[in-house]
Amino acid sequence: MRLKLMKKQNLSNKRILVTGISGFAASHLARKLLKEGNEVHGTMRVRSNLSKIEDIKDKLHLHLIELTDPFIVENVINEVKPDEIYHLAAQSYVKLSWDAPIETYNINIAGTINLFEAVKKLKLDSRILVTSTSEIYGEIDGDINEDTVPNPITHYGISKYAQDMIARLYARSFGMKVVITRAFNITGPGRGEVFVDSSFAKQIADIEKGKEPLIEHGNLESERDFISIHDVIDGYVKALRSERWGEVFCLGSGKPVKIKDLLNSLIKLSTHKGIKTRVDKKRLRPTDTKTMKCDYSKAKGVLGWQPKVPLEESLLELLNYWRND
Repeated sequence: MRLKLMKKQNLSNKRILVTGISGFAASHLARKLLKEGNEVHGTMRVRSNLSKIEDIKDKLHLHLIELTDPFIVENVINEVKPDEIYHLAAQSYVKLSWDAPIETYNINIAGTINLFEAVKKLKLDSRILVTSTSEIYGEIDGDINEDTVPNPITHYGISKYAQDMIARLYARSFGMKVVITRAFNITGPGRGEVFVDSSFAKQIADIEKGKEPLIEHGNLESERDFISIHDVIDGYVKALRSERWGEVFCLGSGKPVKIKDLLNSLIKLSTHKGIKTRVDKKRLRPTDTKTMKCDYSKAKGVLGWQPKVPLEESLLELLNYWRND
């Protein structure tokens, strides 16, 4: 079944398809692409929450599909005939990948293959961005770049590494115009509360609204490389339009932060004093990467991209997002 909400066509620029358009990063990307004057199409699932695109949905062409259904995917690709495809649809929560591994592999791998097969079968000249993740690297000490050998240690990481390899396979074997990005920990307004930074921010916002001044957390000793959503979507667009087909670009801040310090930074931003913390065993993972640090020198040298938004600014945006929720 497919729901299509068609609005007035805008021919001033490109016809673009964003998969998973109701998600965190995709919704920010959609705003950027609309501002450029593009005709933006987006895929979404039956159970998708449209709150993140509520302000722009009337400007979008929305297609209700399951990317795991190859026939429906082909129909949408044939109808849209996109100049650019930004493939952001994914099961992207590491903890959920332990609880639902089959669903994670189906969405992240089969969905990607269906997308590429549709473009190939229809002989389209679409440019495709596949958004991979730093989770594919697993436990790596020191700087991580495009040449670092991946060693994923979670179902999510494995599924995204497979997606990454599939993208390069289609570029190499069929000459398809594909670029891959590997973003590190993306943060900012709209980030889902299942992720550590957003979980902390939401708990603080709830405390400010009257809840018990107690934050529950998992492992606080890991170090993560947090990068602003605004910087990441800029990197997505620059990467795809670089025409460096089959290549990979790492996107991160290059400044890893201990989760404990991240939590303390958010607590300092709170209007409520005397917030306490405690471990919630349900928030602990079977395995967890210790330290991640991005070397974004290739993106800087080739794309002219580098992070601009300070972490403190991103955390305040995130906290304000939950305060206003």
